[in-house]
Amino acid sequence: MSNMTNSPMFLLMAAVIIISGLHGLQKESPDSMPVIFCFAVIGLVIRIVQIRHERVRRKDSKAVIDFEQLQKMDITKHVPWLKENLRGHDDVIDRIASKIQQNITIASHKKSLGAFMLVGPTGTGKTYIGELVAKALYPKSEVMIIRMNQYKSPQDVVTLLGPPPGFQGYEIGGSLTRPIVDNPYRVIILDEFEKAHTDVKHCFYDILDRGMCTEKSSGKTAHFGATVFFATCNSGVERLRPIWMETQEPMKRTMKARDAMAREGFEKALLVRFEDIFLMDILNSMTVAEVACIQISKYWKQYGIDVTYTSPEMLVDTVRRNREFQDYGVRQIASLIQESSAPVIEAARKGGARSVRLGLDTVSGEFQVETITQ
Repeated sequence: MSNMTNSPMFLLMAAVIIISGLHGLQKESPDSMPVIFCFAVIGLVIRIVQIRHERVRRKDSKAVIDFEQLQKMDITKHVPWLKENLRGHDDVIDRIASKIQQNITIASHKKSLGAFMLVGPTGTGKTYIGELVAKALYPKSEVMIIRMNQYKSPQDVVTLLGPPPGFQGYEIGGSLTRPIVDNPYRVIILDEFEKAHTDVKHCFYDILDRGMCTEKSSGKTAHFGATVFFATCNSGVERLRPIWMETQEPMKRTMKARDAMAREGFEKALLVRFEDIFLMDILNSMTVAEVACIQISKYWKQYGIDVTYTSPEMLVDTVRRNREFQDYGVRQIASLIQESSAPVIEAARKGGARSVRLGLDTVSGEFQVETITQ
């Protein structure tokens, strides 16, 4: 119905009907004609203005972005919370937050709020940092995670930007463009970016350079002026490690990192469009222990139970077991904790525990729980 009422033909017919009705009414009540005519014209003008405004919003996501409000945002106030939830990468958090904040102050439709490449082994927090930034920056918008290992052929460009009109799926739009047209306040994670086809990577030249692209399905312009990009990458770790050890100055480190990633197969023209490249390497044992504390506390909290103490023996065991699964990174810790907690957590709940102290039986390797009911 809305498409029909937006049609120029519909408006023309409505105008003819109004005029015809007014002509008939003139014979019955000529004195009321001027008032009725004015109201009819005003209503028609208002509808025309509404339609033009709706078309602009549908055609151009730039119209949705309130840059004045965007420039008032302050992501730096969330830095302590980001560091609390992601351990071992304080320098990365500081740099990313600082660069995003700089871009926020000069935000425009011609440039995104930031584009960062995160290099590291699996399970070191590359995707997680993007999710955290999304929660801090746009708590009401869902983070976009695009699995780039699903875009390995040249034809996948169509999936990303939308198929042309008439082709199957054109009404859905592109997996990248349509969500941005609908809501440009987004954080986009390009997961395993190195696995995408070269033609797919080329799509990001204009997006990162000009902050916009056209959706092929609808002709709508997707503006990325309120968007932050994170591209995660598992390759290149061995090339970046010596650079991080030998170079402390951030700008020089970034330049060397671009050269190193170019040797991994990335085109330099693409790499320079990322504001920075960060190495997120394997965490040391102390940091793994901190992550274990956080995971244990969060897991028990889901069941309404606070963990007031975790024994060192338990943390040492968690670190030891994590080394056995080092190929999967610290994400393995969550599974280990759930596996160990499952037998005892229900008993603690049934016992009315409000908080617990956790220990480890060094012989059996099982959790020991001291419950506190008050």
